[in-house]
Amino acid sequence: MSAFVRRALLVTSVAVVCARPAHQRSPHVGDVPKPTRSDVVQVPIDHFDGQNSATFGMRYFVYDKHYRQGGPIFFYAGNEGPLESFYYNAGLPFDWAEEFGATILFAEHRYYGQSLPFGNDSFKKENLRLLQINQVLADYALFVTDFKAKQLKDTRAPVVVFGGSYGGMLAAWLRIKYANVFHMALAASAPIPQMYNLVSPTAFYQAITEDAAKSDARCPDATRQAFAAVIESFASVSGRATLSKSFSLCKPLQETDLSHFLQYARNAFTEMAMCDYPYPSTFLALLPANPIAVACQHIIANGTDGLAAAVGMPYSTGDGKCIDMFTAFVECADQTGCGTGDAAKAWDYQMCTEVIYEQFTNNVTDMFPPRKWTLADLRIYCASHYGTSPSLDFNRIALGGTDLRKVTSKIIFSNGDLDPWMPGGFLESQGPELPAVLVEGGAHHLDLRLANPLDPPGVLHARQQEKAFISRWLALLQGADDTQYV
Repeated sequence: MSAFVRRALLVTSVAVVCARPAHQRSPHVGDVPKPTRSDVVQVPIDHFDGQNSATFGMRYFVYDKHYRQGGPIFFYAGNEGPLESFYYNAGLPFDWAEEFGATILFAEHRYYGQSLPFGNDSFKKENLRLLQINQVLADYALFVTDFKAKQLKDTRAPVVVFGGSYGGMLAAWLRIKYANVFHMALAASAPIPQMYNLVSPTAFYQAITEDAAKSDARCPDATRQAFAAVIESFASVSGRATLSKSFSLCKPLQETDLSHFLQYARNAFTEMAMCDYPYPSTFLALLPANPIAVACQHIIANGTDGLAAAVGMPYSTGDGKCIDMFTAFVECADQTGCGTGDAAKAWDYQMCTEVIYEQFTNNVTDMFPPRKWTLADLRIYCASHYGTSPSLDFNRIALGGTDLRKVTSKIIFSNGDLDPWMPGGFLESQGPELPAVLVEGGAHHLDLRLANPLDPPGVLHARQQEKAFISRWLALLQGADDTQYV
């Protein structure tokens, strides 16, 4: 899920974003201001090896225009992509900064963007071993502590950690593992139970299908029929030629391409569902407002040709050029897509070590051709590519488990009812200090984005709830002594 975000990495006006890099496009950055400064901090390559003193440069952005003495730090836990990806697509901290007098910090995840522990050799198999969640959490905890002491010069400044998708999971785990540094968290669209493989493997694509049905009840059956027609056409040379043309593919389809083609087409719906926002967006791709509804309109009206138009929406560059489906979509361990380029390699490795889940489509509870990806399939793939064998048992122990009342407090878990990752998240509050917030009408971490006149009432209400929790928790910290500060 690279954003679990994710798929396409966008190039902002400042530099080289959803998350996993694929297509490089220039987003409209809206009202998110440029950082007041950017820099690199040296952090240990291995926090847990006392005999290894090597460091690497981790990039970070600061926006402190609204800082007031005693104000909090709003820290965004960077996830699987370049720093700019999330800075320009997570506007909520900027909307709140002036009211709270906050300093905003964004940090770049190791092995993504320019924060490469071994430079250009970081993606060699032997060097990927330090791409670990515990190392990332330690990077962020050390950086924030150092920033407070040396730059903010306020060691008592409270820290609110934000994150969306995989970054939302990191935000929650930072609060769990380093409660002395991170005093509360907003974990948006954070599918932690799914990462522990505790959710039905059919849930993700069933959620996309339900999203399509909300836009038009005819859409799921029309999509099933269109996919069936595609599979039938694949059986003949002429049928494949027709498909190659209608889907604007650069290379003629071969009979052996069927599996990849179906995954490529399914991935288009993944991106559209995650970014099913009420306004045009460029987070994962150049998409119109309500892209699932637009896709459904194409398919209902024009069958297979409509499916071609729908699939082309997230992949098209807008210049009429053909699409190379083997570069636009690369098969990997994550059945919701890894993107392309070095960031895709990093995410693929994480899927083979710590971020583990099964994904099925069955053409019954969802509208996609049947495909299973079991833990056995994952382990075969990972052993072949990286010599790893993913283990669920350790993750469920090491990262706090699912009964969070036993280990933490002051984490908000938000989920949108249009987000395919919603079934994989915490949907019920685990007490007053671990609230679950529903974002009605919201796709993937819509609540973390900048306020927009087209935002549905549900996201406005969700943000009000989130702000109320954070305001109350911050107020409780005012005047607290050190023993009360967690």
